[in-house]
Amino acid sequence: MAIANETIDQIAGNIASGLKMLGELKQGAEIQIRSIVESALSQFDIVTEEQMKVQEALLQKTREQMDALEQRIVALEHKLRERQE
Repeated sequence: MAIANETIDQIAGNIASGLKMLGELKQGAEIQIRSIVESALSQFDIVTEEQMKVQEALLQKTREQMDALEQRIVALEHKLRERQE
């Protein structure tokens, strides 16, 4: 799953604590709430911050490569025009 377990645990713990349940009831509620939260969040296309940074870096590299290729094309077109003249 794309959501960090730590985040899901924190959400489930906060909800269960908010309900002020005690002992085994609280533990059982946390497990059930965690399951509900995981199920709800799995329906969304959520990524971690780390995954987002990796994708941003890949996109930046791709843009740089594309810019370099565009410059090469312009230079080659210029050389071709010079040869045709």
